[in-house]
Amino acid sequence: MHLYRISKSKYANDTSGEGARRAGGRWNLKGTPVIYTSDSTALATLEVIVHTPLNLLPKEMSITVFQLPDNLRIDKLPDSRLPKNWQKYPAPVMLAQIGTEWINKCTSAAMAVPSSVTPSGEGRNYLLNPRHPDFNKIKIISATPYKFNDRFYKI
Repeated sequence: MHLYRISKSKYANDTSGEGARRAGGRWNLKGTPVIYTSDSTALATLEVIVHTPLNLLPKEMSITVFQLPDNLRIDKLPDSRLPKNWQKYPAPVMLAQIGTEWINKCTSAAMAVPSSVTPSGEGRNYLLNPRHPDFNKIKIISATPYKFNDRFYKI
């Protein structure tokens, strides 16, 4: 399985989860390292666009492709654990608690969660846990420059 992350180029090969640890996010409390990825380049693009105004995007962006081995355990967050307002922004703190609990329990190196930016949570984002012993089985297979289509800037 391939997963995708768009980031500043200088962090394209960073697998520490440090950025999310410092800032916190929808699926992690501040102080908890995690790597946010998506199941497609299109979803990774949408995730960046909803978090950063296009005129403020750094000039040097890259897309990193991660490869997960076929036998790697991937947890999937059951829809029954999601609160009714799970797609709201700002995110309900319960989501960060759920993700942080998963990271701390270390049950797997990856967990599939729904995307809040697509209708009905279509598409999946994947949290990668750099603390899990199997995390070293996840490989970066490429990190290349990524340029947003000029039409995005006309929106």
